[in-house]
Amino acid sequence: MSNSGTLAVLVILSLQTLAGVAQSGQKTNSADQPATAVSSATTLPAWLPVPIPPELYQKWRKYGVWDYKQQGFKYRDYAQFNFGVTAGAAGLSQDSAMAIARASKPTPDDINRLDTPELLANFNRNVEAFDKLRAMADSDSHVVRIAPDYTLLDTDTSWPRQNLGFTEIRWNEYRSNFEKLSLQEGIVRTDDFPGAIFFIAKARGLCTGGSSAGFVYSTKALTPVSKSPRETLETEARRNSSRHYAYVFKSLRPNWYAFYEVDW
Repeated sequence: MSNSGTLAVLVILSLQTLAGVAQSGQKTNSADQPATAVSSATTLPAWLPVPIPPELYQKWRKYGVWDYKQQGFKYRDYAQFNFGVTAGAAGLSQDSAMAIARASKPTPDDINRLDTPELLANFNRNVEAFDKLRAMADSDSHVVRIAPDYTLLDTDTSWPRQNLGFTEIRWNEYRSNFEKLSLQEGIVRTDDFPGAIFFIAKARGLCTGGSSAGFVYSTKALTPVSKSPRETLETEARRNSSRHYAYVFKSLRPNWYAFYEVDW
């Protein structure tokens, strides 16, 4: 199936999922749907300007299942379109949807919060555990997204699916490691950095824009590398404003980097 055909199917699935949430009032599990770690008790972030159903936030959140640009920024326009369609289907006014989208965009304060001593201290405390998790992800390289609440395959990015890419027991092992290593959004592989594995420690925003930081393993050199990622990230964002995203990396040890990212 072509990319456009796949995306058309995904928007239909998004609307079907949204209809199911609206009808049931909460996400339920069945024999046809794998269990997830997310419940309707999810706390909404304080920066949201209008209240929305927690289930909707979970899907819209940065690195959520409807944040298609996490698979590659060539899908950014589709993620924006899907946000508008599903916001309308959820009964949000255009003004409310636009307010939510604006609130998700990264700010200077967000950039400052990305580069903290605790981020690097976490890695230095757990180097062996990170490398073991990297080895797990290498053996499951066909699973391009491993989150606490969903997975995506290199051949199937629909959700929910019966085929997780591994067993429920192995998924729980990943979840345990994510909790131990303070990886808020688990593991991501993206077309923008082929072969690299991203470990997401911090994320704020929605599929419409946001910020994130964590660690990345790559046998290919990543650029730009900076000892002062805050300043460099701001410079990169201004320099590439039409690209709508910017990354900066800090070398930690051979093949390992910290990463800092914003998109808008």
